[in-house]
Amino acid sequence: MQNALIVLGMHRSGTSALAGVLSLLGADPGTSLLPAQEGVNPKGFWEHAELVAIHDKLLDAFGSSWDDISPLPDHWWRGPTADSFRAMLLEVLHHEFDTASLWLAKDPRLCRLLPLWLDLLDELGCHPHFLISLRNPADVAHSLGRRDNLAEPESCMLWLTYMLEAERLTRDKPRIFVSYDRLLADWRQIIEQVGTGFSLRWPVPVGAAAPAIDAFLDPALRHADDIALSSHPACRMAEEAFQALMNQNTDTRPILDRLQHQMLELEELVAPWSKCLSLLRRQTVQCEAQNILLQAEVARVKATLSWKITGPLRATWNLLRRKS
Repeated sequence: MQNALIVLGMHRSGTSALAGVLSLLGADPGTSLLPAQEGVNPKGFWEHAELVAIHDKLLDAFGSSWDDISPLPDHWWRGPTADSFRAMLLEVLHHEFDTASLWLAKDPRLCRLLPLWLDLLDELGCHPHFLISLRNPADVAHSLGRRDNLAEPESCMLWLTYMLEAERLTRDKPRIFVSYDRLLADWRQIIEQVGTGFSLRWPVPVGAAAPAIDAFLDPALRHADDIALSSHPACRMAEEAFQALMNQNTDTRPILDRLQHQMLELEELVAPWSKCLSLLRRQTVQCEAQNILLQAEVARVKATLSWKITGPLRATWNLLRRKS
């Protein structure tokens, strides 16, 4: 039976760092990865581009997006809308991982789409191991504010939505919570914990992978330290959930269940506004992209010979217009 490592976590929570380490240890992430992006993830996202594109289209089909806290419809993964996306995901997974003994899937959207993925993994006859990356929601909010201009309470609500769903849906599954800070401080201990906990033998021995992992994990990429959240209810809830998730030695399910219930109540109040803000952000991104294309086209036209030759004519025409 195949083994799959499924990396879960909120955006900007260290999932890329964790997936990168697992890949360097030989877990196969596939051949079509999103390119690294300077200023965002200079060491790479380690996300399969086709899977991410399908996930985005799937969310869009339900009127949602990665930054929308609104819950998806009940049993959404069993309806006809999801069936076509199920087929697309299966096609990619078969194409990429049929011959892999240990493969890797990482996309924060998986936190929202786990019900469908659990069915897919079962259909593939694959044994999943879930790694949930934990990062302080204050650091996540700071990072999302810089990257996406999200307000702190909105970031905390997104953090809660992703993390509480990931925790709830993997309770009866093989899983390990991984602290992003601990991964940067001592990745060897984390990898030993993962290998022992999941009874895995890494395709690339730890000693052989160590130089590459040491070069890959740059603590300087961690941009946020000692940031305090505001007293907004969503921020307080996120802090409480983070402490509960970090404390896996005791049964924190009652705390997390209570927070999940409170989050659902809060979502009913703010979800419509969240959807509007998400739409405005997407429109802004589209306008910025169109503006970049227009500026490039203007620069191209101004570099042509015809533009340079007709320069004196335009200057004369502008002078005549001002005089008239």
